[in-house]
Amino acid sequence: MPLKILTIEDDPSITTFLNVLLTIYEMQVIVANDGTSGIELARTESPDLILLDLMMPVIDGWKVCREIRKFSQVPIIVVSAVTNKERIAEALIAGANAYLEKPISIEELVTKIKQFVPHKT
Repeated sequence: MPLKILTIEDDPSITTFLNVLLTIYEMQVIVANDGTSGIELARTESPDLILLDLMMPVIDGWKVCREIRKFSQVPIIVVSAVTNKERIAEALIAGANAYLEKPISIEELVTKIKQFVPHKT
């Protein structure tokens, strides 16, 4: 059974990129292009891991992370262009397990995913 990754990201070019590359690694990718859909998919799809952007309209990634933590302990890796250390710390305090800065290397991402769900990879 493939690893199920939920990507919550408002930029369709990034979600397409992640979908194509992670599929090569035999991972199933579910996409939410906004925080509200991401929270709902986290609840209904039971992903093995979530990739989360911070800078999104309506509901930002910090709030999404806090909402997901109310009902799930699924690993959350923030993938964002935010470089401010205080804002990154806020994401970790909100419940994220790790932070990767954009642009990311696919090798670094896959290594981080395997670190959090080794039993499925």
